[in-house]
Amino acid sequence: MMDNRVFIARCDEYDKAADAVNRVLDAFGGAGAILDGRKRVLVKPNLVMPRKPDDAATTHPAVIEAVCSAFAKEGASVSLIDSTAGPHTKLMLKLLYSKCGMSAAAKNSGATLSYDTSVRETPFPDGRVIQNLELLAPALDAELVVSAAKAKTHGFMAMTGCMKNMFGCIPGTGKPRMHRRFPKREDFASMLVDLCRRIAPGFSILDGVWGMEGAGPTAGDPKRLGVIAGGFSPYAVDLAQCHLMGLRLDSIYTISEAASRGLSPDDPAMLEWLGDDPEPLRSNFKPGVSHKSDAVPEIMENCVGCGDCARVCPQRCILIQGGRAVIKGKDCIRCYCCHEFCPAKAVSLE
Repeated sequence: MMDNRVFIARCDEYDKAADAVNRVLDAFGGAGAILDGRKRVLVKPNLVMPRKPDDAATTHPAVIEAVCSAFAKEGASVSLIDSTAGPHTKLMLKLLYSKCGMSAAAKNSGATLSYDTSVRETPFPDGRVIQNLELLAPALDAELVVSAAKAKTHGFMAMTGCMKNMFGCIPGTGKPRMHRRFPKREDFASMLVDLCRRIAPGFSILDGVWGMEGAGPTAGDPKRLGVIAGGFSPYAVDLAQCHLMGLRLDSIYTISEAASRGLSPDDPAMLEWLGDDPEPLRSNFKPGVSHKSDAVPEIMENCVGCGDCARVCPQRCILIQGGRAVIKGKDCIRCYCCHEFCPAKAVSLE
């Protein structure tokens, strides 16, 4: 049976994040009730790349600290991990945790930063499009996974939320391989729902105090949404997020896919809204690339020739020539990984 409850806590600034997170958790019985006897908790933030928290590209450390503290106070062993599209190494994790503010969040909350880079292949015979997944071992070993997502637009999937956040459980360079295997948005969304079902996060929290609009998930503009939301169902929380951000429902393929499988409603009005009234909190976030767009990414003048785009390109169709990136357009599958992982924001999807 679907759990369509989503709690909305108004939160205008991160210095009030702990109160908002606790309101969300308390609405579902508190961290102890959510644990239900489980001890090993993995909090999965969105740490798409090493960026400072004010850029609004990653889950804010104040939210992570509050979530980790709540479960640690109930006696759980809490750890954090994520994986970018680059090499999944201890060195990269150290950079990621430090830049994104996770080191302090873990220290203040009693959580542990996981440096376990091991991966395991796991079967998922119930998958609609994928029946075997190579995943981070810490995600498979946890008794409870908490998806701690960030409210952002997304060039390829239109929106990043609690479902898409699980993509970080695929290690490093496995992500470009998934883009190559599932180049169509509908198929990629179906893979994400399979992945989310396999990980089966037991609770989901959305950091929407400040979100990102436009050229998300890394090159957009910060925008205040003023919300921390949560619930047992990542599918329901994503549907609520889409409504709060004012995005077109038919552009979010993960939501459509989840609804087609009976995992969530297809209409925000069918959610059980708890907490603060969502309507005064609704916004109009500028979308990323249109879900019907077939735009080939273009390299802009501010390219620094670092080669990050070439390293994450699943088609290997980006070259570095004369100190600048060059895209071989005929081979491009429009996954927009180059746009997502460019540190100089030098890839345009206009």
